[in-house]
Amino acid sequence: MFAKKLLFMLVALLYAITGQLVEAAPQDAFHSKYHLAQVIVLSRHNIRAPLTGSGTLAGITAHKWHDFGVGTGELTAHGAQIEEKMGAYCHLYFQKEDLFPADYQPGERDIRFYANAFQRTIATAESFETGMFPHVDVPVQYNGNVNDADPVFLPGQGGHKAPFDENLTEELAVLGGSSALTQSVAAGIKTAAVVLDNPEVSTGEFQVNIQEGVHLGGSIRPLMTACDALTLQYYELGDSRAGFGHELSFNEWREIAAVKDLGIHTYRHLPTLSRALARPLLSIFQEELNLQRRKFTFLCGHDTNIASVMGAMEVKDTELPETIEQEAPIGCKLVVEEWQDNEGESYVALKLVYPSTSQLCGKTPINVENPPQVVPLHLQNIHPNPDGLITMQDFQQRLTDAITSDAELMGLRY
Repeated sequence: MFAKKLLFMLVALLYAITGQLVEAAPQDAFHSKYHLAQVIVLSRHNIRAPLTGSGTLAGITAHKWHDFGVGTGELTAHGAQIEEKMGAYCHLYFQKEDLFPADYQPGERDIRFYANAFQRTIATAESFETGMFPHVDVPVQYNGNVNDADPVFLPGQGGHKAPFDENLTEELAVLGGSSALTQSVAAGIKTAAVVLDNPEVSTGEFQVNIQEGVHLGGSIRPLMTACDALTLQYYELGDSRAGFGHELSFNEWREIAAVKDLGIHTYRHLPTLSRALARPLLSIFQEELNLQRRKFTFLCGHDTNIASVMGAMEVKDTELPETIEQEAPIGCKLVVEEWQDNEGESYVALKLVYPSTSQLCGKTPINVENPPQVVPLHLQNIHPNPDGLITMQDFQQRLTDAITSDAELMGLRY
C-alpha cells in the first residue's frame, strides 16, 4: 500500500496538472451539457514475450533473438511499466471529469476488473489498476486456473450449424480469398525476408480454410510468428538491434506488423465470425451499462477480442496514427464512455486509446505533454449528434443486433 501511495505522489508531481484523455483542456460548451457517468474499457494486454520459444524461432533465422526475461507469452517488466503509466494517466483524466474524486474509495459494486486467466492479461489488469487506483487495491477477477483459457474471451466456434460456414465462405470471397490476403502484405513479407536474412520466407502463403469454422494458417504461418517476435523486439529494444542490425523505417516496421496481424484482420472483417467470437464480451457490455452503481469496468483480453468486438459492432475502418500496428495495437483500449446530459439522457462516446509506438519503445514518456493516442470511432449507419455522441438507445440496439444476429447458427437463442 505504501508503494502505491508513493507512486501516486510521484505521478502527481510528474504531471503537475490534470491531463485529458481527449483534449488538453475541456470544452466549456460540451461540459456545460454533459457529465461523465460510466466507463467500460476493453483492453489488449501490454508487451509480452513471443508466444513461441526461441528454439522454434531459431528455425526461421540464424540471428539470435532477444531474451525477454519472462516465460513464453508472459507480460514483460517493460510492458507492466507502460500499463501502469497508462493507468496513472487515466486516473488523472477520470478525476478531471469528476468520475472519481481525488480521495475516492470504491464501493462494493462501483468498479470491476476482469481478465482472461492468462498471466499476461491478469498482470496487465493489475498494472493498470496500480496506476489508476494508487490508494486502494482492487482485485482482478479471473475464472479458472492461471493460463486456462476463459471462454468469455476465447469462446471458440464449436457447435455451429452448416449455414455458419456458408456465411463465412461468402464473406471470405468479399475479402478476395486467401491469395488476396497474402498479396495485401507482400511488402511486409519482402521486408521480413531481408531482416531475417532468409529469402525462403518470401514464398509463404496465408490460407483461410472454412470447414467446421475458420482455420488460419498456411505456409506463411512461421513468418507471421517471426514478425510477431520482431514487433515485440522493437517495443522492447527500440533500435536497430530489434531488426538484427537493420535500420528500418517506421513504414517498414508497419509492413512487418501487418504480416503478423493478418489473422486478426481476418477476424474483424468476417462479420459472422466476429459476432460469434465477440458475443460473450458484448453481453458483458450490456450488463455493465445496465448496472446503476457501476462507474468503471476494465476487461483485459487480446487483439482478437478488440478486432472481433469492433467487427461485430460494425466500427468503421479508421487509420491509426503513430503506431506500427493498424489493427489492435498492443496495450490498446476500446473505450465506451457514457455521458449524461442535464435531463438525464445517456449518450455514448466510443474511442480507441493506445500508447504510441514511440511511447512503447520508451523514446517518449506518457504524460500531459505526450498523451496516448485517442482515436474516435464511428459505427456504420449510426450518426453522432453535433457533439460527437450517439444515443445510448442506438448503442444498446447495436449491441443487441450483434449479439442476436445469426446467433441461431451457433445453437443459441435470445
